[in-house]
Amino acid sequence: MDISTLEALKPMLISFQTLALLVLFAGIVLWAYSKRRKGSFDDAANSIFDDEDKAKGTRQGTEQDRAGANKK
Repeated sequence: MDISTLEALKPMLISFQTLALLVLFAGIVLWAYSKRRKGSFDDAANSIFDDEDKAKGTRQGTEQDRAGANKK
């Protein structure tokens, strides 16, 4: 194969590359919006609130009064 043959195949290779990327994009979109993934995505989205719920329920360290001084 010489350079002229590769230059002749270049438009066809670009077309295959574009088609492959389109199929990959469609696959990712279908995967992201599938109903099987909804639960795990919801869990991940709400995970930032888990630490706040745990912190409200239990106190660590010493208790402080309104002024910030430690109670005994």
